Amino acid sequence: MNTVTDGPAVRTGGSGIFTRPTGIADGARWLFLWLAVVSVVLAVPGVLLTARGGLLALGLAGGAVLVSSLTTGFVRRRIPLGVDLIDALAMMAFALASPKASAVVMVMFGALWFRSLYGSGAQALLRVSLFAAALGSLYAVWPLLREDRIGTDFGAFLGVLPTMFFTVLIARQLGKSLAAREQSMGRDRVLAATGSQLLGATSTAAILALGWSASAEFCAATPGLRLVLLAPDGRTLRVAGTAGNFRNVPGRLPGEVLFTRPGTSVARILDPAPLNAAVGEPLMWECLEFEGRDERSWLLVGAPGRIPAEAILSVRGLAGQVALAIRNSHAHEELSAQARTDSLTGLHNRASLLAGLSAGLAGGDDPAGLQVLFLDLDDFKDVNDELGHRAGDIVLVEVAARLRASVRPTDVCARLGGDEFAVLLHGTGLAEATEIAQRIVDAVAEPFLVGAESMRVGASIGIATPAAGVGIEELVHQADVAMYAAKAKGKGRVEPFTPGLLTMDRYHTVHA
Repeated sequence: MNTVTDGPAVRTGGSGIFTRPTGIADGARWLFLWLAVVSVVLAVPGVLLTARGGLLALGLAGGAVLVSSLTTGFVRRRIPLGVDLIDALAMMAFALASPKASAVVMVMFGALWFRSLYGSGAQALLRVSLFAAALGSLYAVWPLLREDRIGTDFGAFLGVLPTMFFTVLIARQLGKSLAAREQSMGRDRVLAATGSQLLGATSTAAILALGWSASAEFCAATPGLRLVLLAPDGRTLRVAGTAGNFRNVPGRLPGEVLFTRPGTSVARILDPAPLNAAVGEPLMWECLEFEGRDERSWLLVGAPGRIPAEAILSVRGLAGQVALAIRNSHAHEELSAQARTDSLTGLHNRASLLAGLSAGLAGGDDPAGLQVLFLDLDDFKDVNDELGHRAGDIVLVEVAARLRASVRPTDVCARLGGDEFAVLLHGTGLAEATEIAQRIVDAVAEPFLVGAESMRVGASIGIATPAAGVGIEELVHQADVAMYAAKAKGKGRVEPFTPGLLTMDRYHTVHA
């Protein structure tokens, strides 16, 4: 059932009947309300001048009923069929108290213009039929209550009838156009606001949440609109999201709902029955491909009767915004990962390690529970000299894999450059850090297979623990100094940092 008044039930710019709403459709209804009310008011003097006794009371009561029902209908935004019947009787009473029956014609046309913006097409047809029957019945009732002539002939009445029906038809088309325009403007506002919000969203989850929020606003602004996102799941279709009113939302729908052609974007609705069962009423459906997910998916748009072309364009625009935002998010995540990652080994890089260390200290972690391991490969130059840099890269990648396997999932492994690596340990004392470092030394000491050649390298590791007044860069330097001390003591070993090592470091630096 198509109604003209369906749409956003929000009236801005004031409340009641004395302030014009700013909405297009509500503004038109407000103007037509006052057209109808003023037509009643302008006809009242004729009643006061010509009617007496019971007819006067009957006419004034009829006018009061008309004004009351008109204003009440505007405030409540609906006009039940029973009110139309009461209005028809009130118009008869008002006409009987008027100098001529034709005096009610303007009142009737004003009411029809206003009332045609409410209810269904069937109700509008029934309403104008009631009003026409009321006007025609005056020719039977008038001689019974008044002695004067009716003031118009039946031929004039027959001439008015077509105009009454055309008035309703034109008013309803005008109302539909205004409602469609207001709905389109509402969707445009949602699109503009969502576009701005999507600019600040970086995660796919946040982008999809904004998209569904906008979809819900679309459905609120467009009466009867429903949206369903479907994704393939074996032989069925998984319902990935919905917007609009549904009687029930199934987790899956039969695969027969859609016809799809593998390897192409071709898809169309094949069996809408399961969709209509979920909604609770038969709808027209259209299928749009949605490119904003890793998997192939489709956005189904449904509405009763027909789907407004403007609504389809709005949904396409929203889907395009969301898909573009998701692609930008993926690109941003890839760039961010590249900025944090060593391109050869896939480990964290130096900047990422320092950021993690800074976050650990700033987050209130116990400094004694943070340990920095600085690792340098022993005799790695021999690999490059004997087998070339490509073989050296293979060894570095394998060292990274052994490093990951030797530490805990919560530890941060990084390649600082060349053959230098580092590990950030959380919640670890010096004794446990030493055990982990020794495990790394033993793992790296295992032979490396490079092509047909078996190579061996070692690892020397220094350990540093945060202390008061020691900055992040200085802490890494302490671990570096401890590593060189391990090398000086014979390589392939672990050496914790002690303040005395700095004196040795300065001595070697001066005499280097």
